[in-house]
Amino acid sequence: MIWCPRCEQGWVIAARVKERDDTFMVCKECDTVWEDGDPVAKAPYVILEEYMARFGKSQLWTNLEQLEG
Repeated sequence: MIWCPRCEQGWVIAARVKERDDTFMVCKECDTVWEDGDPVAKAPYVILEEYMARFGKSQLWTNLEQLEG
């Protein structure tokens, strides 16, 4: 796991939206999502709510499958 470079308060884990195959990285504390590459403090990143809205789902962690952590 990686310590979040954005909030510096949580762990970043690999995850995916249930029923989808694409994976991403997400901070368990601030809900920042990195779709490509390693987590960095500056953009490009999105907030989990915005990311999940693309798939018509709420930002609840029950809609995610944690792949590590």
